[in-house]
Amino acid sequence: MAALFGASWFYLYPLNQQSEIAGPVNISALPQQIWLEAAEHHQALNFDFLLENQGTTPVGIDSIELKAYDSNNKLVLRRSIDSNGFAPSIETLPGRVLAPGSRSLVFNPFHSFRPDVELHRLQFVFSLSIVNAAPETTASITIEPRLYQSKTRLLLPLKGKMMVHDGHDYYAHHRRLNTEHPAATELGLTQNFMRFSLDLNSTDHNFALFRGTGERNEDWYAWNAPVYAAGDGVVAQAVGNVPDNIRGGSSFFRPEQVKTDAMHFYGNYILIDHGNGEFSLLGHLQRGSLLVKPGDKVTAGQMLASMGNSGSSNNPHPHYELRSGAGLHVEGLPANFNHYQRHLGSTVLPVASGPIDTGDLLENN
Repeated sequence: MAALFGASWFYLYPLNQQSEIAGPVNISALPQQIWLEAAEHHQALNFDFLLENQGTTPVGIDSIELKAYDSNNKLVLRRSIDSNGFAPSIETLPGRVLAPGSRSLVFNPFHSFRPDVELHRLQFVFSLSIVNAAPETTASITIEPRLYQSKTRLLLPLKGKMMVHDGHDYYAHHRRLNTEHPAATELGLTQNFMRFSLDLNSTDHNFALFRGTGERNEDWYAWNAPVYAAGDGVVAQAVGNVPDNIRGGSSFFRPEQVKTDAMHFYGNYILIDHGNGEFSLLGHLQRGSLLVKPGDKVTAGQMLASMGNSGSSNNPHPHYELRSGAGLHVEGLPANFNHYQRHLGSTVLPVASGPIDTGDLLENN
């Protein structure tokens, strides 16, 4: 039965992924260029596997093994998820059975590494089987991730104390955009434009997000607070007339509108072209608060608008993402911010430059 599959070998070339396919199981990596995001205490990999069953029999994913090599082709580490144990780790992956002719997106389960590990070349081996049959066969894919070096000097777009309410870690909704989901395919989404996005919330001095129960927009510390330019550039797009959603009341976000207005996701937003292939997007801004228009030059730290609750949003906050272009057919990029403070209980650490992610408690003066 294994002969039905064969194996697939893939190689990542500069800016373009090519493959040699032998058999009906095709595995590719998305996006084409895979970036490493480097933090103080870990490295993060943020990419997806696209599996295509080109055969006539259902295929099951039984295990995934990672082998990492340094630039001297020496093995650095091995990891795997499989079906061992009473609660097998492979069960953390949904959609492990591919119907004939189907495609499935698998979020890379090996996402965090020590900061001192050289991740020059990574080989992922998928053990595959026909459901309720044996034996297994394998398909593999090899990638060469590269450390992303920010081109724009970025500052946090908020002042004072704040929390990263939802970032781009493995569990964050920005990270888990499944482009093979029926809702995504209906909207024509093919890339994860918010792969490295951040939802930021202003807080009080104890890092609380709102007063009382937070039932009204006005209860949230983010509501009506200033939003600043993260970096120098030119305003490429700006929309400021979308009504703000009402906490406990009406939502003005219409998913079907994304078909004709791709940026409706963000409600009121500002897109800044940094002039170097990087763009900053600030979304969910307050209606009528924009202080800039397309064509305006802006500088890092310049006030742009006020925080709101427009677009696909259920609480007042700004959505920030560094991205490769305009629209939704682009990829997100890792963002390193300069000169902020990280709060760790009684300890406050100054950060000269670095990324931020879900749950971080920060301060920007």
